[in-house]
Amino acid sequence: MLYPKIEDVLFAIQRAGSKVHLPTNGTLLAKHADLLVESGVDRIWVSLDGPEAINDQQRGAGVFRRAINGIQAVHAARARKRAAAPHIGIGTVITPLNYRYLEQFFFEAIDIGLLDCISLELQAYLTQQDHADYERVLESQFNVSAAPIARGFVAEAGQFAEMDFGLIASQVARIAAYCEQQGLYLNTYPKVMSEDNIRKYFSAQWFSMSHVKTRCSFPFLSTEVNARGDVTSCHAFYDLTLGNVNQQSIGEIWRGERYERYRRYLRRHLFPICQACCLFYNEKPPVLERQPGVSRAAQ
Repeated sequence: MLYPKIEDVLFAIQRAGSKVHLPTNGTLLAKHADLLVESGVDRIWVSLDGPEAINDQQRGAGVFRRAINGIQAVHAARARKRAAAPHIGIGTVITPLNYRYLEQFFFEAIDIGLLDCISLELQAYLTQQDHADYERVLESQFNVSAAPIARGFVAEAGQFAEMDFGLIASQVARIAAYCEQQGLYLNTYPKVMSEDNIRKYFSAQWFSMSHVKTRCSFPFLSTEVNARGDVTSCHAFYDLTLGNVNQQSIGEIWRGERYERYRRYLRRHLFPICQACCLFYNEKPPVLERQPGVSRAAQ
């Protein structure tokens, strides 16, 4: 919403019949509330991590109040225009700072009645060894010498050792029960938020958890473009660029040799950083059935 032509973009997407799901810190929601309703945005995910004092320690001073005001403004604009959308959700990242306050946040600090959906996600991280292994793969397979963006995810499991994993699981269970009772959509990463899974996650025992991927389908199903025009298939790690839309079309990049080499690698392996992707912890992806006359890459 910092983009000066955001209105043009949203209405262009609306005219094309596509949907917009908008992740945001919420600080500009109030300013754009009417636009977000009129342009047909389908869903807004507001990043909030706890009661005001906890959230602002993690997200920045004043962010909580501005985000809440923004949620209220969108809700009011939606009612004023008698619109069903955008659906309003809160995405919460569970960290050593905020894990004790999840129920207090959802049941006391905010008006949960304003929400249509909730997402609870464990803090993504890599070990230093994971990052070093990733850099070696990038250099040997793709001639990329460093991964500075992925380095921002590096943390050691020891910093999570004092967390009460049972407390996290019990709070998530009560939030899930409320969502089921009230008909709110709940998303969690990992999908199974058991005490055992949470303990393994924060102990870097990712591959012994339930519902983890052994292969990733996203290189064959979707692609992403960042603010510089760089194209990649992973929403979290932009160190490996597969093309740039200022130089080639999406179709040319999608069918290009570099993208094909990337897919060939991921048919056989995961990257050493894949466990820091929230989508790693869903069900195993469906098998892509080859259609007559259509290559897997085209699918």
